[in-house]
Amino acid sequence: MCLSTMNIILKDFENSNTSSAYTTWFMGGYALTVGSFILVSGRIADLYGFKKIFNIGWIWIIVWSIISGFSFYTNSIIFFIICRAFQGIGFALILPTGLGILGHIYSNGERKNFVFGCVGANGPTGACVGALMAGVVAQTWWWPWIFWLLAIFSFILLILSIVYIPHFEGDTTGNRLQKLNIPGCIIGLAGLILMNFVWTQGPVVGWNKAYIIVLLVVSVLLIAAFFVYELKFTEFPLLPKSIFNIKIGLVLACMSFGWGSFGAWQFYYWNIILNLRNYTPIEGGLTYITFLVLGCIASLLASFIISHTKPSFIISFSTICFMVGCIMLSVTPIEQSFFRLTFGMQFILAWAMDLSFPTCCLILSDLMKNNQGMAGSLVSTVVNYSVSLFLGMSTCVEIETYKHNQDQLSSYRAGLYFATGIAGLGVICSFIFIFVQRKDANGTNAFIEIENVDDSSIEKKDIENM
Repeated sequence: MCLSTMNIILKDFENSNTSSAYTTWFMGGYALTVGSFILVSGRIADLYGFKKIFNIGWIWIIVWSIISGFSFYTNSIIFFIICRAFQGIGFALILPTGLGILGHIYSNGERKNFVFGCVGANGPTGACVGALMAGVVAQTWWWPWIFWLLAIFSFILLILSIVYIPHFEGDTTGNRLQKLNIPGCIIGLAGLILMNFVWTQGPVVGWNKAYIIVLLVVSVLLIAAFFVYELKFTEFPLLPKSIFNIKIGLVLACMSFGWGSFGAWQFYYWNIILNLRNYTPIEGGLTYITFLVLGCIASLLASFIISHTKPSFIISFSTICFMVGCIMLSVTPIEQSFFRLTFGMQFILAWAMDLSFPTCCLILSDLMKNNQGMAGSLVSTVVNYSVSLFLGMSTCVEIETYKHNQDQLSSYRAGLYFATGIAGLGVICSFIFIFVQRKDANGTNAFIEIENVDDSSIEKKDIENM
């Protein structure tokens, strides 16, 4: 929503001495809070009930969408970015709870695979609808209505969720606040937010600022303290100890590097077509129709592929697609027709999104049967936090390159080269995952087919067969 309209929004805040570098925050600020707060929202949903937290998330989105629209009158781009960041907290509440609700409703099998495939289709579908709708509203009307319309649609979805989504009882076996692990939440959130803030703000203000270096050191110490506290000192860790397994770690690493590179790809794609190809926001939004069509096709086939293919092969294929998409954008000539490399990279990336996300969701949903909210949190945390973190790193490369050569295209490509390297790390992790996994007796994805056994046996057998 903010990428297709970033030039229009930035122009309305020109009187506040804004810089185009702030456009990094248009995407990064939202992804920062989504990726950080999802870490705890899944635990909150497990304790207090999925439907309740799901609805609270919609209410939060409605409130901050309205405020985001009115930020126009403040003439402060910083306030607008803050509003977007707070808006992200609402989505951090509904993403893992939505996945958790689906994980509870559907038992293991092809129907569940199909449903999670449809969830994966939300990526390209939402990207197209959001970019195109925002472009039409901002170009033909007034950009604050982007957020006010979002508030209206969110209100409709809130009513529908209240009426139709079944109620799931939260944890009633003990002290919920104690199980929430408030110290762990505070340490973890502080570390994640500061780390992300530093890598997004550093390129904007410069790395020579003392507070940037200080906050970077503090964030590293807080993240280290979080893991020490979770493993050694708390009775109810936010991260189940079962995830500290090399195979699950490799899956999450593949998701992190793959989607982190895609976040950079998306940012530079919009900068290239708006600033170098001079597309209008509506024309840019229309290019995302490729994602809409191919994403739906990929999602319909994803459930079949997931049911008949080992997850390591699917994850590996997805990471390769992420890397190829970054490579193609980095070498695409500015004057070239959309229907050549640009169209081709979107075809490839649609498969990357629609296969990686539902596959990872299914893996963690099946392995963490009693912690569906946390399973959804882990996937969404890795995806959204990586988008924001690696976007900040890539823009750092871009800005430093521009300082040396004063060439916008080569600086964009430098950021894309970094994203390609990140995606390449994902490919390496996926190959390692294939190497360390063991084949089950049928040579297929056994853990998706396991049914009617207790949770502990699922976890043990799944980890062995993965």
